[in-house]
Formats: sequence, C-alpha cells, structure tokens
Amino acid sequence: MNAVTILSISLAIWSAIAQNVSPFAIFNQTGRLPAGCIDGYDSGQDTVIYTVPYAYAQVLSIIGSYKNLTWSGNRDNTVSLNGTDNTVGTARNYENGGANVTETITVYNKPLAGPDEEVHTLAPLTLPAANISFYASCDGTTVTPTCSGAAIALNFTISFCATNTSLAASILHLLHLTDTETVGVFLGNQNYTTCAATNSTSPSTTKSSNATSSDRTLSPSSPSAVFRGGAGTLSASAGIAAMGALVAMLL
Repeated sequence: MNAVTILSISLAIWSAIAQNVSPFAIFNQTGRLPAGCIDGYDSGQDTVIYTVPYAYAQVLSIIGSYKNLTWSGNRDNTVSLNGTDNTVGTARNYENGGANVTETITVYNKPLAGPDEEVHTLAPLTLPAANISFYASCDGTTVTPTCSGAAIALNFTISFCATNTSLAASILHLLHLTDTETVGVFLGNQNYTTCAATNSTSPSTTKSSNATSSDRTLSPSSPSAVFRGGAGTLSASAGIAAMGALVAMLL
C-alpha cells in the first residue's frame, strides 16, 4: 500500500471521526436536532402576534402551501420539498441571506374553519455577516379566526438555540413581523384596528397591529414598508449587514 493511499484512508477516517464528534452529528446522521442547546448555544424564544382584517380562507390562500414562500420574499420555484406538501415529515429547503435553510414539518392541522396550526424544526444555520448561528426545535404558526370570522390573528412563535440569543430573537422577530405585514399587503393592504371597524363597510387604513408590547413595529416610512417579506428583507441588496445594522438600532 503506497503512501498516497494510506494518506487518503487516514483523511477519510479523521473526517468520519470529526463528523461523529460534531455537535450536530445527530442531525447530520438522522435529521433530528440535539436535545436542548449544545455548548456555546443558549435558549431563546420570540413571539409575533399580528391581526389582519381578512377571512381565514383568504389568508390561507397566501400562506396555505408549505412550498410557497412568496409572502416571505422568496421567488416562485425557489423552495424545494423532499415530500408531499403540507405533510408531517416533509422538509423544505431554500436560500435566505446567504444561508441554506431546511425546515421540517412536525405538526400540521388545517381544519376547514380554523384554527390552522403548522410547526416545523429549523436546521442549524449560520449567518456569517452577522456572526451568528442558531437552530430551532419548534417554529410554529397559528392562524386563528377572530371578529366573527372577519379577521385573522397570526401567531409566529419560535423556540430556538443561538450563539447570541438577543440578536437571534431580534432578527427572527423582524423577519416574522415583516412576513405578517406582507400577508396583509398581498390581500389588499387594509389594516386592523378593532373588530367593529373590521366589520364596518369602511375599514380603517391606519396602520396598526395587536402585537405584544415588546413588538417594535416599523413606521410606514421605514425600508421594510416595501413589504418584501422577511426573506426579502434579509436578502435585499445590502444583505444581512443591513439587517444587522437595523437590528442594532432596535436593541
């Protein structure tokens, strides 16, 4: 056996060992995330609650397909699935802000009259320009009819592990908030104020949300008013660097 062959075998062995001792070895081998947060990562959570004055069926016409993320700024046919749409176990894969994103459905319920519930995992990813890595065991969306069916409350809640929890929470919050705003814009750009206003014949066009007190809604004059969706914001011309600067102002 010559030296080149021995070297090749040695490199292959060490590569296999490195993969096996990697913090994400269990994910690389089985697709399952580690239990809890690994060393160097801390746990965090973020929630965005936002109401749009549109009916359940209208909102699902925008967000009802796991493969369609146009409302999050991804172009048509840029999201791939490894299985059947809207089915537990199916993963979607796409590019976002220079990162390769993989999300796998763990819960999916879509009753005819609501509420709709979809939960997925977020595979480990890194945003190099922001110097941050994170993953999530539970990234859930619920779509709940309210105002006697005239409006929908969207709830985006994610439980994650990150190398910088405050920065990760701010990035994820901004992404989800922009996504929810974009759903409303796609459906006609009417804005929710109250159930009475929503049920009236002249709904208000004043921008508002029922987001929690920790939500930092952006003014209509801000860059995100373009409503490119969360992924669109993250992948804009200035990229993640601009996102990082915006997040720094929000912290």
